[in-house]
Amino acid sequence: MNESFSKFAELTKPKVTLLNLLVGATCFALAAFPSVSWSKLAIFLIAGYLACGGCGALNCVYDQDTDKLMMRTSKRAIPTGAITRRTAAVFGAVATVAGIALSYLFFNALTALMMTVGAIFYLGVYTVLLKRKSSLNVVIGGFAGCFAALSGWTAVANTVSLTPLLISSIDFLWTPGHLWGLATKKVQEYRKAKIPMLPVTVGLKKTAQVIFLFNLVTIASSLLFPLLGLAGLVYSVVAVSAGTWLIVESRKLLISPSEKGGFQVFLFSMPYLAFLMTGLLADKVFLVVRI
Repeated sequence: MNESFSKFAELTKPKVTLLNLLVGATCFALAAFPSVSWSKLAIFLIAGYLACGGCGALNCVYDQDTDKLMMRTSKRAIPTGAITRRTAAVFGAVATVAGIALSYLFFNALTALMMTVGAIFYLGVYTVLLKRKSSLNVVIGGFAGCFAALSGWTAVANTVSLTPLLISSIDFLWTPGHLWGLATKKVQEYRKAKIPMLPVTVGLKKTAQVIFLFNLVTIASSLLFPLLGLAGLVYSVVAVSAGTWLIVESRKLLISPSEKGGFQVFLFSMPYLAFLMTGLLADKVFLVVRI
């Protein structure tokens, strides 16, 4: 039973899903602050995990042929035969629809729409149309991640405003550098699977340059919050500190392009986004305590 559960959980791509949930939960809390309903937040997290995790499972169904060719993904549930494609497809579809339905029933139609558009973009635009055909797959496909922030905000506010749009833009700009960092480490695997990730099509040196530029713009966009009066000292310290660390790692890769350097950028880019979200929340709490 535990083994079966773990295999289905694996299909939901927990690391990616939880990072998206962190972004969504941050926007939910910021929109509701200081009167956050923990029960509604819990429902949002369940709905968000189902929708995002369901999409992850459907992505695994579609990519099972290329997953077999890559060491990083060959041990997943479908390539190993632990779960059949049909079972995974039903699981993914039910989870995705259930998540969207919960968001509609407990929140509003706009939140359900945001989750739906995010799912369509991730599955239709990124997974089917772009991933195997364009080196810009993770750039254009990065729009899918924007809807985590928009879903979280609209679940409370039932409208869109500047704060979730800025968080969405950070998520969008952050995604390419994050995934290309991983791709530099797995370039031979992506080449074998014939997936045109940027390191495969232009090489490590050019990829390092593009990663540096994307991460530089990401850091710049993160500083718009204090510049526009949407965040204060606590967030500013976090954003500058985390941004400095990210750009230092990116510069190391720029100076000396390598698979190891790219992987280092990938490894730090995950906590970088988490630091920003935590900084935004901590900034709100500090403001209330100070008042």
